[in-house]
Amino acid sequence: MGKYRILVTGTGSLIGQAIIKSIQKSSIKENLKLIGCDYFENTVGSYWCDKNYILPDLLKAEEVGNWKDSIYKIIKRENIDAVFIGVDFELLYFADMKSDIKEKYGCTVMVSDSRVIRIGNDKYLTYNFLKENGLNAPDTVLMDDWDGKDLNYPIIIKPRDGARSRGVELIKDTDTLLERQETLRGKGFVVQKAVGNMEAEYTCGLLYWDNEFKNSIVLKRILKDGNTATAEYNENKEENIVEYIRRIGDKLLPFGSCNLQLRTDENGKPFLFEINPRFSGTTYMRALFGYNEVEYVISKAIGLEPVAMSPKSGKVYRYYEERLVGK
Repeated sequence: MGKYRILVTGTGSLIGQAIIKSIQKSSIKENLKLIGCDYFENTVGSYWCDKNYILPDLLKAEEVGNWKDSIYKIIKRENIDAVFIGVDFELLYFADMKSDIKEKYGCTVMVSDSRVIRIGNDKYLTYNFLKENGLNAPDTVLMDDWDGKDLNYPIIIKPRDGARSRGVELIKDTDTLLERQETLRGKGFVVQKAVGNMEAEYTCGLLYWDNEFKNSIVLKRILKDGNTATAEYNENKEENIVEYIRRIGDKLLPFGSCNLQLRTDENGKPFLFEINPRFSGTTYMRALFGYNEVEYVISKAIGLEPVAMSPKSGKVYRYYEERLVGK
């Protein structure tokens, strides 16, 4: 078997590095060549790749065309077989380019379609999607439209397009709310009912391929600085959560991996509060349990029979690690 070439963007991001480490842990790693790219030099993940490229700044409107040209050139030059996305703001661009890349180069981009990404990127669209499909959803309103009624304290305020707990605040009284409303009106925030507590929070993975459900994983988590610090797997025995996220997936129909974050209420009912339509920062944590979704989708993309995933119960702890790099 020859070397298959995998492109991973965001070699400096938690997600990109989780994807790379999952590849390194896979049974097919010896058959893969890793190409990385990022917007900064000397990312740790770049040292785990066979080659790394620096991309034009996609966040600058005048650089979008150059960024697209760079992606096409890398895929063609390196004969890339599959692309993994480790940076949130790249998702919609890759979704728009996905079919063209497949047609021109036979390369599979591991990204859902733009409909799925828009639902996941916008907390208010996420809420509407859940309600329209008869799924549990924490009551959510646009801050600019809210008159202060119908939601009981405590409540959550958050950006419509936020991620990793950025800008999220727990509000416990009217005085604090009025103060924050004065500051945040017109800035795209939502007000949401607070469900459960930190002891009842889960990060879950769905795996779909060609609109078919393939697998799922439910991890109870503890957060630190907006990211999962500890993840616990209990053989998916949380049957109500497993059923709930499967219903979400069958309506959403993501491609590849999709991350769902939720809490359960005092009665144990799950309420989703965030969809991340991409691989997760917990991707490598899942691989440590034995749920290597990166290996699975690479195998599907290059025509191999995927290795069965048989995750084992336990806990995974995230910690800092240092690396010495010579000149």
